[in-house]
Amino acid sequence: MSAVTGQTAADAPAKPVIPHGTMVLAVACLGLFMSFIEVTAAISTLRALQLDMQVAPADLSWVSSTYTLVVAACVLSGGALGERFGRRRVFVTGVVALAAGSLVVATASGFPQVLVGRAISGVGGALVLPTSLAIITTTFFVDLPRMLRYITIWVSMSGVGLAVGPLLGGALLDRFDWPAVYLVNTPVAVVTVAMALYAVKETKVPDRALDLGGQFLSVVGLGTLVYGIAVGGRLGYDDPVVVVSLAVAVAALTGLVLVERRAPVPMLDVRMMGSLRVSATLVVAASALFTFVGIVFLEVLFLQRVQGTEPMATGLKLLPAMVSFVLSTLVAQRIAAKVGPGRLLAAGSLVTGAAAVVLVAQQPDSAYGITALGLTLLGLGSGLVVAPSTAAAFAVVEPAQMGSASNAVTAFRQVGSVLATSVLGSVLAVRFIGVLPDRLDAAHVPPEVASTVVEVARSGGNGSGRSTEAVTEAVNASFNAGIHTGMWVVAGVSALAAALSLAFLTRTKKDA
Repeated sequence: MSAVTGQTAADAPAKPVIPHGTMVLAVACLGLFMSFIEVTAAISTLRALQLDMQVAPADLSWVSSTYTLVVAACVLSGGALGERFGRRRVFVTGVVALAAGSLVVATASGFPQVLVGRAISGVGGALVLPTSLAIITTTFFVDLPRMLRYITIWVSMSGVGLAVGPLLGGALLDRFDWPAVYLVNTPVAVVTVAMALYAVKETKVPDRALDLGGQFLSVVGLGTLVYGIAVGGRLGYDDPVVVVSLAVAVAALTGLVLVERRAPVPMLDVRMMGSLRVSATLVVAASALFTFVGIVFLEVLFLQRVQGTEPMATGLKLLPAMVSFVLSTLVAQRIAAKVGPGRLLAAGSLVTGAAAVVLVAQQPDSAYGITALGLTLLGLGSGLVVAPSTAAAFAVVEPAQMGSASNAVTAFRQVGSVLATSVLGSVLAVRFIGVLPDRLDAAHVPPEVASTVVEVARSGGNGSGRSTEAVTEAVNASFNAGIHTGMWVVAGVSALAAALSLAFLTRTKKDA
């Protein structure tokens, strides 16, 4: 018996019992898995889809960009709708939409139908991503250590989804046509919906205002921002369409801040973001997925378009990043408890920056060892940042703001993921087209052939339409130069995230 409390050990508060806890976690993880497999599985189908439907090279990138653009534009609304109408209901709707969109693509008779299907899947991803995390936080909030442990496992599923996409896509393409890749999510969706309806308890805030103004401005602002960045890399940032798109994005996002500051129940609590510590946490969370998805995106392009690696082999070569990411994620929370989240986030960001620098050394004829080292560092560093950034967000806000912090971290993380492909794709394209004429000239390619190659590249192809050995080498070297520039951008973003972590996230609330 305790002399202070007069209680025996048996009288101590029991650990809360949460029915079907493991199944709830599995539901959330399966939803995240479905969302991320959409990103990399689609990339493996591009070549086959282009040949089957005679898609112009400049249009092909929209197969992957349409999904990520819609996710970025609608992800803030997904969290708000979950709170208003029920997190389980919105999650299940999102899972169904993911599978339905994939079925639309798999049965497409023309390229417009492919893009419609990708947009439907994007809406599904925007509903699933915030609500899957919210299901974990609302179910396990009474057991904080367990909640943080489950968030770590949930985050690791993003790496699994990114890894399985190229592997599964390559395996299916070896045996079937490209539509088979888009059927993967159908059986997963059936299992996920059944488990969700059985195990997940519905939670919602029934009197929550929908904040239609905020949702409209976020969709317009984020959508036009991503569109402008993606298209600007191909058309140039002085193109009227791009200028108008980015101007609309600035106006809409500015309006979003003003509207949310005055909203009684804001979709995005921008007042919370007035704290430098909160803002720094959100930027670090965004940079984590920007770095991870960005390097994977660049590596897929390097392996397939520069080194000519087949889809299945590409997936296998990406495994060091995925394995090290999952393992690093699983131990990150224990390390954070010892050294503090700020120092851990800084260290992880520096490791991912080092990964990008290592991968700059890749050349068309490089041995795989350089790639494996860089990808292993990427996984290790990202695992130390992605999940702990969520825990760090909870640590720098008051308990009443944890719901808002959860929605904000999810939104920033997904925007970082989407900007990775759009920003780095634009950087790559600008650099590729910029150096290609000089590389062709140095290879003594006749001017009339060189101009054709450059024009093909400018329209969105890889520039090797008039292939000779000299043209192919010049194109590969130019494309690799674009990839290197993208890696330097990633290294810079990682360095910024490390600086923000050290400056604002190593202090305790008492010190702040």
